[in-house]
Amino acid sequence: MARLPEKIGHYDIQGLLGKGAMGEVYEGLDPNLNRRVALKVLGRKHQESTEFKERFLREGRSLASMNHVNVVQVYFIGEFDGRPFLAMEFLDGNDIGGLIKKNGPLHPGDAAEVVRQAAVGLSEAKRAGVVHRDVKPSNLVVTSTGEVKVTDFGLAKALQEDLSITATGVFVGTPDYLAPEQAMGEEVDSSADVYALGCSLYHMCTGNPPFRKGGSDDHYTAVVRRHLKAERPVLKHQIPGFDEDLSDLCRRMMSRRPDVRPTLDELIQSLPPMVDRLGGRIPPRHQEVELSIEAPTTGADAGPSRAEPTQAVDTGMGRQTLIIAIAMGVAIGVIGSLVVMFVLN
Repeated sequence: MARLPEKIGHYDIQGLLGKGAMGEVYEGLDPNLNRRVALKVLGRKHQESTEFKERFLREGRSLASMNHVNVVQVYFIGEFDGRPFLAMEFLDGNDIGGLIKKNGPLHPGDAAEVVRQAAVGLSEAKRAGVVHRDVKPSNLVVTSTGEVKVTDFGLAKALQEDLSITATGVFVGTPDYLAPEQAMGEEVDSSADVYALGCSLYHMCTGNPPFRKGGSDDHYTAVVRRHLKAERPVLKHQIPGFDEDLSDLCRRMMSRRPDVRPTLDELIQSLPPMVDRLGGRIPPRHQEVELSIEAPTTGADAGPSRAEPTQAVDTGMGRQTLIIAIAMGVAIGVIGSLVVMFVLN
């Protein structure tokens, strides 16, 4: 087992927090400020790769441009042993994905409050010209002080950058929360983050991502295909007695059409009354839910819902286009997985 470095930059190393495909994350201490930090170091096998360095440093630049309570903060960007590293805010808390896995679905009001705070953080990122591109429950951390932090902007794409590592026609990201336009390799904006946040809201309330059936056909390309073609699942149909306004909002967020989805600012305005009415709070509470046996339609002939206009069903998407999208998913799935493995750390 490799020995831990004693120092990275001027930071004293306290331990190894995790290791992934792109590098390592250490717990460190800034001796000058007596402040705990998380140190993310690019892996040795990628130190000669200009592409990986650019992706890694882009995360640091994106985060360093923001200073907001709902966004994880970068304090310093440096180099260690010929590899770039980021000194980041050490989060004392738990990610929502881990909490769901351990304790089950969230109380709807608490889920709404998580989404509200995440929307505030993503809105701040938008103002900095950044699209996250990989919003999911495990990238939303609830701190011990009751704040929700959006983390892991490693897949984020600065809208003002001329260099595009994630080129048009290639997507990276977690398929469970992937916006259709992102799966098709199209240019994306903050509406893709709204879509992913809607899928995350569904996951928080039901305990499962919206397009997972729990069977052997839940493979990568099948999930991508459902994002492209399947009817959107509806929370008020899945959970008896579920709040209608929150259900309809979630359905709009998951619309196939970006122009139908609410903006981040609209979410910030519309969620507080729902949170208040439902008694939402942080830290979130968990509850058991009994899901309806009704399953979302997955065929290409799925009809539109009240929350998604008829035009939102893309009947012009031919079989050839769908095959191309799925084939593209297979081709780049390995690359996406490598990046995500590191982000999860």
